[in-house]
Amino acid sequence: MALVQNPLSSARSKHIDVRYHFIRGLFRSGEISIKFVSTSEQHADMLTKALSKSSLQYHWRKLMICRSS
Repeated sequence: MALVQNPLSSARSKHIDVRYHFIRGLFRSGEISIKFVSTSEQHADMLTKALSKSSLQYHWRKLMICRSS
């Protein structure tokens, strides 16, 4: 979020600026907004981490992958 909102770049973020500078423009023009998402709401975790059954089912329901029974 800070990289999009802050127009300054550093040596550590220069490669990101080159590849994703268009996102900053979309943010400034109001075409997109930035929203903080807590760790527990990171739905990509179900694809990258070993989760408990209940946590996996939670993410499935949020993404509407399974029936809510």
